[in-house]
Amino acid sequence: MPFDTVVLKTIEYLKVPSVVGHEGFFLDYLKEDFSKLGLKTDIKKGLLEISGSKPYSNIITAHTDRHGLISIGDDKYAYAAQIIKQQKYNEESIPTAKTLEAIQERFIGEDVIAYCPKTGHTLGKGTIMGTETDPLTNNVYFVIDNMVIENPDIPVAYARNAESNSGLLRGQIDNVVSLGIIYSLFQNGFLGTALLTTEEEIGKSWVHLKNWLIDTNIETKKLFVLDTSPYREKTPIQNNNVVLRNRDKSGVFHANLIEEIKRRCHNLSLSYQVKDEYFLDQGLEIKDLGSTELGRLVLETDNRWNGATLQIPTTEYHTSYETTSRGCIESYYRLLSDLLIKNPVK
Repeated sequence: MPFDTVVLKTIEYLKVPSVVGHEGFFLDYLKEDFSKLGLKTDIKKGLLEISGSKPYSNIITAHTDRHGLISIGDDKYAYAAQIIKQQKYNEESIPTAKTLEAIQERFIGEDVIAYCPKTGHTLGKGTIMGTETDPLTNNVYFVIDNMVIENPDIPVAYARNAESNSGLLRGQIDNVVSLGIIYSLFQNGFLGTALLTTEEEIGKSWVHLKNWLIDTNIETKKLFVLDTSPYREKTPIQNNNVVLRNRDKSGVFHANLIEEIKRRCHNLSLSYQVKDEYFLDQGLEIKDLGSTELGRLVLETDNRWNGATLQIPTTEYHTSYETTSRGCIESYYRLLSDLLIKNPVK
């Protein structure tokens, strides 16, 4: 069954580290794995392109990077997303006190591995014991017991693997579960193209998508962006929901495509929630709708390209025990299979 493949691939892929800014080894791994299905694979700047026999019939995308830490030298470790944004894009990214507290809660007590970004080889193992604040700069560093990395720019990833039991899938599954879905789609007849992007966790994956679309000379309003969607409550998971969006805080998505996806959900008797409608009904404002890869692409290209996001609801977002259910994955796959294989959207 597709569910079993998705779970096995999620567990397999999560064993390959891919801290944001250092995804190269994982892209190489994915390239080899998808090539075994007889697909054309090509690593471009910022993404892996995977193509079937009708590459431009439909285009799906998912990100490959995950949150983690990075060494800054002298056995000090910082939040990777913050450092990569500063180093590569010269953008200051100073977390608020609330955000910093949430980041600390995610990491403290976790076993981690430092790895060579080129080969994936493990360079050290340890446990995050806490944090220290530099009184001069107010920068926060993570304290890792039993691991000493003196050199800078060494990524540090969660060591915890994904696991499946009692109908639930747990692990750092954002966005590895989408990669498992894509593998299963290709395995079962998807003929289009998948773009597996880097740097989504620092809000830059849309740049790589834009550059690919320009280089390939494609104009489309039917990009399918796959991701997980965070919830505090368990209701969307218990209901086996698929999560859709009309928009995020940055842009409005393609209305006709979203209506077609809703129609397919009804035809398949699949439960779905439109997240922006849910938020707005709760009294939130557009600025509170969050930022997505598609929203940034729509905003930054003045709606030249557009499409829809389709998401799997999860709890414990951005931790090593993020959770979704068998029912959610099966609903999600059924919808995507209908849209992309059985009766492809024209």
